[in-house]
Amino acid sequence: MTTVDITPSPRVLRMLGQIDFAPWQCLAELVDNSIDAFIDQSRDGKPATDPRIWIRLPSDTELKAGNGEISVLDNGIGMSLETLQDAVRAGYSGNDPVEKMGLFGMGFNISTARMGRRTEVWTTRPEDPEWIGLVIDFDLLEKQKTFIAPVQTRAKSEKEMADGVHGTEIKISRLEADRVRPLIWGIGKKRTRDRLGKIYGRVMQRLDIKLNYDGDVVKPMKHCVWSETRSVETQAFGRVPARVEIDKTLDSRKFCSTCWVWLLENEDVCSACGHDENVVKRTRRLKGWLGIQRYFDKENFGIDLIRNGRVIEELDKSFFTFRGVDGDSFLEYPIDAIHWGGRIVGELEIDFVRVSHQKDSFDKLDPEWKKVVELVRGTSPMQPQVATRMGMAKNDSPMARLFTGYRKSTAGLAALVPGTAEGTGLNSGLIKEYVDKFYEGDPDYQEDDKWYELVEQAERAKRGGGSGADKFAGKFPIAGKKTTTDIDDSGVKPDPQARGDAPVNGKQPSTAKPELDLSLSQSYELSELPGDVVVKVSAFRHKADLDGQPFRVKPDGYTFRFDYNGSSPYFEESVVTPADYLLVDLAHHFLTLSAETPRNFPVSRVSRMLREKYFPEEAGDVSRAASVASNLLEGLKLFLDEKLPNAAPIEPGQLSQHELESIKRSAYKSASLSPGEVEELVRKGEFARFVSEDYLAELVRGWPKLVMDGAFFDRPYEHLSPDQREDSVLQVIEGLNDATWLVDEGASALNKDLDWRLRFARALASLKLLESWKA
Repeated sequence: MTTVDITPSPRVLRMLGQIDFAPWQCLAELVDNSIDAFIDQSRDGKPATDPRIWIRLPSDTELKAGNGEISVLDNGIGMSLETLQDAVRAGYSGNDPVEKMGLFGMGFNISTARMGRRTEVWTTRPEDPEWIGLVIDFDLLEKQKTFIAPVQTRAKSEKEMADGVHGTEIKISRLEADRVRPLIWGIGKKRTRDRLGKIYGRVMQRLDIKLNYDGDVVKPMKHCVWSETRSVETQAFGRVPARVEIDKTLDSRKFCSTCWVWLLENEDVCSACGHDENVVKRTRRLKGWLGIQRYFDKENFGIDLIRNGRVIEELDKSFFTFRGVDGDSFLEYPIDAIHWGGRIVGELEIDFVRVSHQKDSFDKLDPEWKKVVELVRGTSPMQPQVATRMGMAKNDSPMARLFTGYRKSTAGLAALVPGTAEGTGLNSGLIKEYVDKFYEGDPDYQEDDKWYELVEQAERAKRGGGSGADKFAGKFPIAGKKTTTDIDDSGVKPDPQARGDAPVNGKQPSTAKPELDLSLSQSYELSELPGDVVVKVSAFRHKADLDGQPFRVKPDGYTFRFDYNGSSPYFEESVVTPADYLLVDLAHHFLTLSAETPRNFPVSRVSRMLREKYFPEEAGDVSRAASVASNLLEGLKLFLDEKLPNAAPIEPGQLSQHELESIKRSAYKSASLSPGEVEELVRKGEFARFVSEDYLAELVRGWPKLVMDGAFFDRPYEHLSPDQREDSVLQVIEGLNDATWLVDEGASALNKDLDWRLRFARALASLKLLESWKA
């Protein structure tokens, strides 16, 4: 038989470097192979002792001079010459794509060729007397027109022999400077280090792998989640813990390790390659967890999808969208706290689902992916009313349980949401400080106790207890005692004179200990002022005035104490809050510490800067108020879209003709529905998503039972007299009309005269009322 040599030109290897791998992906390809070595040892029942990976980078000066070198060294078990030879062959298929992270072979060649023109691989095993190495020099290979790479050896030193040194090192030189510079310089270096901690965090913790990035320790990234001991009560599922473990073993399936294809039950031969020699049976296992983050965020939520320890997709949000078999899809989360975002997070190991060659995404068309979706989020909508309306079964998947228990942003124990001393939800200011400290690794903020204190604070306020934790101690769990002890968060004992213990006007005030107000107590800083001033504020809420005064301030260098009586007529009979007065006096103290003058920074301006940074919801900003109002109205619209079918049938004549026509136009534009189809939707009660914002108030007027009594708004209705019902609904309707004004006219008004400012103040107050009434 005549044969033809089809060995490609050595230029093919260099051309692999043109495949679009980001710099961090190239580096990760090499780290993958080091981690695979440790995974192999663990699977063989001989886990590595003190597994380590060192990444060494050139200086910018070396890079510019053309003599820089990138090195990835591990202390894994090492390789034989035969294994090494296969490892560096482009397209070598010996690696198991199910149980291995790296594509040592194709991935190795792509990443090394993209970073530099010369690569050395050195490896040794504990029993070997020497290191063996291969050199891949693209310039030399092209010149010689051959794929043959020389094998090199170097003897181990006496110390290396005595210590039983083993491992593998990859060194890349003649670097492509523009491509590798983001790895070694400026913010790119920090981002790469942090990314490595994120994508390898789970396997680093599981195998206790230590990763060093050019002298810096790579810290495994952890999610800031509530402890599994925290939970909420739900009507549908009873107690739902804040973290749910997932460990599902699926049935074994035949798998072609050459083509990475799962075979059907009745297949013995791979349909892709037509062979059976590399067809093996694999156990498919879905393992991981879902949980609730301690804060809401518009971007930082979702599920990390992991393959053999490496995060392939960060914060995937595809699970939050329902996709029907007919192609229909709609977002299910977040739909209640749109202005804050979401907080469901998790990590899922799905080694049996195909990934792209760049290892930056899973194949969502793979049938195995659909199995993952089914097990994690179910096949029906997570909203029970929507599932019923669509004729589908109740969704009791792990994600549906978390969705049911934690979908809302109501402060307190009902949904495990931190809040202020007034009982409103808290997701900025102090929460941001807590989150920053968590990710910085501050040991005092790793556990969730401080967050839970804020949940308790809001719960006490909602139950009318104020600072009286003892009054409700039997009704909900108290996580800690810090809010009522003699020591505050700064380690300073409260001033005895600040307790209000001295007689005032001949009356003996309450001797109750003040309560630390966690929503005001935090570190405040303003980068706009010189001096990098940071002030630690400790705020205490009292049950009585302080020497006849509603509040008192005690500035002392970089600490600032604020005591106040929240139930004083001074606050209760006006619209000002304790935070308003704190910010004014704190602004003055900032000017003193920064040695600035009111001429350059008026006190009112500094106060507003503090308010915008730490209490943005109170800042009175037009665009933000309009955004909050829009999110509230959109949340109500989605809620009514879910609940209105319970009031069906609804005749089209029950709606105004003007609004019915508006609904028809909206439905045609967004869903191509005919007028007849729209009228049928109205009869079924499935039209709320098409109504205009200004008509939501009329839907509330027409069907108040759907939204009152804690359904959407925590306002009484059912047990009131007819006149009281009308007044209660009218309050909500007036608030909704003001919120609609904020969205439609408030933010876009050109002439913001006195009339506009008064209307805006009223609308802002209405918006705060609506937010406080949300169930």
